[in-house]
Amino acid sequence: MVKQVRNTEEIVRLAKQKSRRTRENVDKVISKLSLEGKTINFNTVAKEANVSKSWLYKEHDIRQRIESLRKQQKTENVISKPKKSSRSEEVLIKTLKTRVKELEEENIRLRNQIQKLYGDLYIRE
Repeated sequence: MVKQVRNTEEIVRLAKQKSRRTRENVDKVISKLSLEGKTINFNTVAKEANVSKSWLYKEHDIRQRIESLRKQQKTENVISKPKKSSRSEEVLIKTLKTRVKELEEENIRLRNQIQKLYGDLYIRE
């Protein structure tokens, strides 16, 4: 008996092509919603892109993108609500200046350390 070998290359190619088109469509929808300032979550993206929510959850990179954009929108809403007094702004500025100074000092220290290591490496060669 001769075992028949099925040719599935075309089916696989078409499935990959469909998946690629779907991903591009979802990317366009997410970009469009973002530019229009609309709410980005799994429901809105699924409706707009005409895909299932389960598909969005299954595709890890798309899922992470939606979750991150959703989180950004939540923090923007929370951050924009409280009004800061001039005193709290002064404290914040002072804290940030101190942090910048610390980071600059650390940057200088690390650059010196790198130069020393390059020198040690050069001596070894």
